[in-house]
Amino acid sequence: MGDQEFDKLLDSMPRIAEAINAFTSEDVQRQAFEALVGTLNFPSEGIVGSGQGFTTEESGSAAITAVSDGDSNHVAENIEPAVESNAIERKRRKAKPKRNWTAVKDIGFRPEGKTPFKDFIEEKQPKTIDEKGLLAVYYFEQILELEEIGVGHVMAAYKEATWRNPTNPENSLQATSSRHHWLDTSNMRIIKTTQRGRDFVEHDMPANK
Repeated sequence: MGDQEFDKLLDSMPRIAEAINAFTSEDVQRQAFEALVGTLNFPSEGIVGSGQGFTTEESGSAAITAVSDGDSNHVAENIEPAVESNAIERKRRKAKPKRNWTAVKDIGFRPEGKTPFKDFIEEKQPKTIDEKGLLAVYYFEQILELEEIGVGHVMAAYKEATWRNPTNPENSLQATSSRHHWLDTSNMRIIKTTQRGRDFVEHDMPANK
């Protein structure tokens, strides 16, 4: 193999490794390796491994090494631990547990000398799920003056208002933050309104005002 072909191979190895590591069957991996190397316009038997295999930063695992015995179907055994490691990592990402938030109890939604929550809702008339979440956090923060407002507080507000709970309350609040920048959800146990969110509640609600 010439220097030019060798450089071409090295440039292509990260993508080849990533593609082949997506398969779990050794036979399929071998066929995929042969097919991908064939697209580089030089024979796969010309690829010579050092016995340790090529490594790539992109895949984070050992790539494929073919032995120089004229049989391009021989693939280094070190691909199997790499495939297994990738499969475990994918499973770990998918298995991220969903938090089971529950509504906080014993919240006074009719504070003495302050606007009851239901009256506040009637005044502001929130229409969307984003506006409801914002209004709940605003009420706890600005009217009840709570220092720590979590997802459970917002769920309690939904219950008090007889609103239908979001499928994923945590994600709903984060989506509101992302879409409108009304909330600061960097700490889901201490959710805060932003200046933009407070301005919207105080000056733009209800919408037909």
